[in-house]
Amino acid sequence: MGQNLSTSEVFADTSKAKLAPWDRNADYILAVVWGLSFYGIGMIFCAIALLGRWSGKHGERGVNFFSILAAFILSVGWPLILIYLARTADGPR
Repeated sequence: MGQNLSTSEVFADTSKAKLAPWDRNADYILAVVWGLSFYGIGMIFCAIALLGRWSGKHGERGVNFFSILAAFILSVGWPLILIYLARTADGPR
């Protein structure tokens, strides 16, 4: 066991190895899916933060269908919403 780890065989130079086209395409698809997943998570977080802000400090204002719809539409620009929430005095609730 482990005898194949100490070989004296010289391996070929693999510095010029290239990915197969289908592997490259799969890597691009995987990167896009990961990016969209993180973007969706950011949208959900910001929509919930906006709804929490709009409902008031102790939830005294109700949240209706239109405010939920507006929060999800506005959450498309979630990096700007995070900046807005970070710059306000009391931040997200």
